[in-house]
Amino acid sequence: MKILFVSAEVAPFSKAGGLADVAGSLPQALTSYVSSMHVITPLYGQIDRQLFSIIPAGINGEVVLDKEVIPYTIFHQANVNSKVQTWFIESEQFFTRPGIYTKPNGQGFDDNNLRYFFFQLVVLDLIERQLLSVDILHCNDHHTGLLPGLLKANGIKIRTIFTIHNFLYHGHFSVEESKILPKLLLSSLSMTQWNNYSALLEGIDHADAINTVSPGYAQALLLGENLDEHSHEHILSAQHKFSGIVNGIDTDYWNPETDTYTSVPFSLNKLDGKLRNKLELLQSNGLDVNMKAPLFGSISRLVENKGFPLIVDLLDDFVAKGAQFIFLGSGDEEIAKQLSKASQRHPGKIAFIDGFNEALAHLIEAGSDIFLMPSRFEPCGLNQLYSLRYGTIPIVHKTGGLSDTVQDWKTGQGTGFVFEPYKLEQLHKAMNRAFDVFKMKSEWTDLIRRAMSQDFSWDRSARHYIRIYKT
Repeated sequence: MKILFVSAEVAPFSKAGGLADVAGSLPQALTSYVSSMHVITPLYGQIDRQLFSIIPAGINGEVVLDKEVIPYTIFHQANVNSKVQTWFIESEQFFTRPGIYTKPNGQGFDDNNLRYFFFQLVVLDLIERQLLSVDILHCNDHHTGLLPGLLKANGIKIRTIFTIHNFLYHGHFSVEESKILPKLLLSSLSMTQWNNYSALLEGIDHADAINTVSPGYAQALLLGENLDEHSHEHILSAQHKFSGIVNGIDTDYWNPETDTYTSVPFSLNKLDGKLRNKLELLQSNGLDVNMKAPLFGSISRLVENKGFPLIVDLLDDFVAKGAQFIFLGSGDEEIAKQLSKASQRHPGKIAFIDGFNEALAHLIEAGSDIFLMPSRFEPCGLNQLYSLRYGTIPIVHKTGGLSDTVQDWKTGQGTGFVFEPYKLEQLHKAMNRAFDVFKMKSEWTDLIRRAMSQDFSWDRSARHYIRIYKT
């Protein structure tokens, strides 16, 4: 099989969220099972061409968008020791500006719809010109949602799979914007209840197979959780081709035995290093050195959906019980303000680092005892997988991928603490249970070892994708 993986972001070249991690890791895992694996993505202005040896591929072309002929140039990586061939689309008009989706102030670019119309039309042009040999086109999220319909409208018999990483982002575009698209596609578009179109729903309607990033999230979508009626109808009409596959993690990059971001390696059978990482984490972030106190860690975007309204309300209570907390993240200014105030109220007990720091993220995973991830909903989630890998016990709400990857603790069983429904009192009980088990040294050590024994490698996920490809 010859696979072309299409994504708006691909790590390590460009990253705004979890989609980039998947696009950077899954194709690598798939190379063991397919004859050729290609990835295509925009060449954003922030991508360091010299660092990644990105050079022109000798391919140029043009597409018509809104009656304007817009040129493009294809680049690729030179001298790369990888079975994945990554292609980049350069467009001075759409992709050379700073940022992936947003301006420096956080606002989305006004022409984002046009940018990703262009992206998809370039992919179509390359296929039509037979410059890319493809058996299966693997599309990801709304930025690529029009491609399955475009292929069918143009009579191109390439099978398509459409992966939904987050149903929140539809890629809505107006009737006026739709007139920019090829006329062959227009007749197949389905108008939403808001008198516009959804690129996400178009992908669902026209792809040959659809999956999302965990069985739990797939089930939630089929049940219509947090969906409007119109979107739910589209999901139900496609349920015969719908499935869920849990994301994997890069087990070389996230490996407590070889992690270059932490100074003390450790493993399932040699846990002393985890305590030394905890000591370093406490000392380097102004927290009191108390190895007997449970240290709760959090690495997250600061948004309501990640459970921060619940967490903030419980901080004073658990500090009074002797717990310590460290938070790393950015986002909502009000949540950041609340965490900052909590750290000022409890110096030495709560640390808040506004922003993101890769080295600190690894140290938090390695040195924390417990990982707080009470998301209201979560398509898959990655930090709970990193936490399990590092023996940092997750507390999660029973939703989406969190319910698929963390089993609730019972004596001699489970890998974390799971609560439902999504209410303050239920999170309070889960944190209390974790607090109590933490005091039981033998049981806590067994819990750490069970967590670290889990397999969430990309190879496991890749085998599920191959089964879909074969069908």
